[in-house]
Amino acid sequence: MSLGPFAVALAVGFLLLGLAYLVNSSRAPRRDPEVPPNLQPYLTDDDLENKRLNKTLVAALLSSAFLAVALPAYFATESGRQQAFVERFEAEALSIGEDIYNLPSADNPEGFGCTQCHGPGGGGGSALFTDPRTGASVSWKAPSLNDVFFRYDEDEVRYWVVWGRAGTPMPAWGTEAGGPLNDQQLDFILLYLESIQLTQEEAVAEVDGDVNIEVANLELAAAKIEEAIINQQAEIALISMATERFEWGTRLRKDLSQVLASADQGFDTDRDGLSDDSELQINRISELAFANVGSDATKASTTARDKLVLGLQIGVAFSTSNEVGEAIPDALAATNLLAELDSQLAALGPAAENQDRLMPIAKQVLATLEQAAADARYRVDLVELAESGFGGDVAAATRAYGLFSANCARCHTAGYSAGAVATLEPGSGALGPSLREGRAVVQFPVSEDHYEFILGGSENGIGYGVNGIGRGWMPAFGTLLSEADLRLIVAFERSLD
Repeated sequence: MSLGPFAVALAVGFLLLGLAYLVNSSRAPRRDPEVPPNLQPYLTDDDLENKRLNKTLVAALLSSAFLAVALPAYFATESGRQQAFVERFEAEALSIGEDIYNLPSADNPEGFGCTQCHGPGGGGGSALFTDPRTGASVSWKAPSLNDVFFRYDEDEVRYWVVWGRAGTPMPAWGTEAGGPLNDQQLDFILLYLESIQLTQEEAVAEVDGDVNIEVANLELAAAKIEEAIINQQAEIALISMATERFEWGTRLRKDLSQVLASADQGFDTDRDGLSDDSELQINRISELAFANVGSDATKASTTARDKLVLGLQIGVAFSTSNEVGEAIPDALAATNLLAELDSQLAALGPAAENQDRLMPIAKQVLATLEQAAADARYRVDLVELAESGFGGDVAAATRAYGLFSANCARCHTAGYSAGAVATLEPGSGALGPSLREGRAVVQFPVSEDHYEFILGGSENGIGYGVNGIGRGWMPAFGTLLSEADLRLIVAFERSLD
């Protein structure tokens, strides 16, 4: 296909115009290059050596004088500024440490909930825990932290925070042990713990109270185990009824939903949005729910109206009330009944589904508790102890037992922290070695060496007694207990043969 005369002429025209532009551009005059500012001539000496120069020199002199005064003044106040920064940093770090210690919330996303077990201000507390040896649900004793630096130095406290204590509710918190707290956060929490330490006088003043508590716990131990047995029997009863209760709850929830769907239909004497007939039905469902679904359900409670949901009365508007005595409309009370049934079903569902697996476990726990009651391995005959180790002084033997239990049993008595249901013989050994069968005497043939060890604790890598090597786990009690109390503990431990 040929291009045609017009297209050829057009192409030739554009070619000629381009050549003309190039020829014309090559003939255009060149501009002189711009001289850079640093190569351009400046003012002459005559122009410079006048008032302008004098003003520049005066400004330089004044600037030098200012620096000569300001720099020493700044240097003189530098230590104060550094100290203020340190104080501000410590205050912020202390605040973060307190946040970490407290419970998490919308206002405290830093919280890890140490207070939940160790109490507000580190005064000590407890944690719900399933004891690994007995399988029983117990209230595990968590130690006080507001006196921990009287027993351990900072490195030792950090060790326990980082690594926790296996087999107890105390988890590992440091990242190197798989926990959530990095080194800086650990510094902050330790700083907070230091800030809440009691004075030595305050800590020493608590010793007598701790001793009295331990002696009282010994007297109440049998009752505590009996209470645990009763609770476990109730737990077995609940497991055995779980399937039946779940079926009742499912059926009653369905019935209640149907009643509420048509509750506004029919004669409504009190004009509360529920017909008289629906109120009768809801009342009956409430009674049946309490008798057959609630955790304290018994056949004898069939007529116990108003127990599960504060039942409704025909012809009386706002017939129910809440915990503070405020009136609740009947329709809302009926809705609350439905919500309560949902809550019960959510709790009963897993128990009903796993009834065959849960029942043998629950019965084994009961058998363990009954055996603990029969064996009473926690028992200490204080009169016999006084005769064997304290020259017949019952008061001294009683205080020695209380001192040992309050300060030493957590590590040296198996099951102590889990309470009477799990406690074995005093000094039976746990985190720390057993002290029974004269082992304390074997470790410390000289009584004075035994006393010095309790007084100052152990140091990592430093030997003690006969072939003992410290790890820093044994706390020092010399800052909290008097010499007389320390020697009572020595006598108690050396009597465990």
